[in-house]
Amino acid sequence: MALAAIDMALWDAQARLLGVSLAQLLGGTAKPVPAYGAVGYDGEAKSARVAEGWARRGFTGVKAKIGYPSIAEDVAVIRAMRAAVGPDVAIMVDYNQSLTPEEAVQRMRVLDGEGLAWVEEPTLANDFAGHARVAREAATPIQAGENWWGPIELQHALDVHASDYVMPDVMKIGGVTGWLRATSVAATRGVRISNHLWPEVSAQLLSVTPNAHWLEYVDWWSDALREPLSIRAGMTDAGGVTGSGIEWNEAAIAPFVR
Repeated sequence: MALAAIDMALWDAQARLLGVSLAQLLGGTAKPVPAYGAVGYDGEAKSARVAEGWARRGFTGVKAKIGYPSIAEDVAVIRAMRAAVGPDVAIMVDYNQSLTPEEAVQRMRVLDGEGLAWVEEPTLANDFAGHARVAREAATPIQAGENWWGPIELQHALDVHASDYVMPDVMKIGGVTGWLRATSVAATRGVRISNHLWPEVSAQLLSVTPNAHWLEYVDWWSDALREPLSIRAGMTDAGGVTGSGIEWNEAAIAPFVR
């Protein structure tokens, strides 16, 4: 992750030196990508309320963490969210590696009837064989990638069909260089590509990524940025920036800088 930070800083510096965005440096332009909002492991009522908030802001997708003690509780959360956002908003769920492959297969037999866009990391991220088993037996697409370390792990996962989609984390996959290498592997196999966190940098990268799918949007650090990534009608608006698009809000970060 430290090397990835250096890699991203160098790409950002080169783009700024040339007065272009990261997407332009990489040979493309800012391209709108659909964005989804994150919902926590918050139970039925709060998950529905947060999901409804994202939908009111124009987001066309929401993702919740699940993995409650019973599949009935998982389903209750999903159905509460569906009732809150309506039929046209995509719902994704994330198990955060909390199930064994056997448990995942059993729960997927129920979740396959819920119309989910994907189920993320049902079992351990580096259990490629376990994920492949779940993916084979599930009708709902399986998503993974945020916990793969470098392009080689992504390649090993896809070699055994461990995931239907991929969502690299730019910090874990190796920065901009690692992202380009990893997503080229996924793209040559026709696999749809999303991101994990880091929305400003990821919006630039998804703009030049073949088979770009969804952007995971969080606003956890927006107060520290001068101009956080804009989302308009549920789509990223990553144009009009230089470099990666990250500019510090100096007044906000001043108390933490020494």
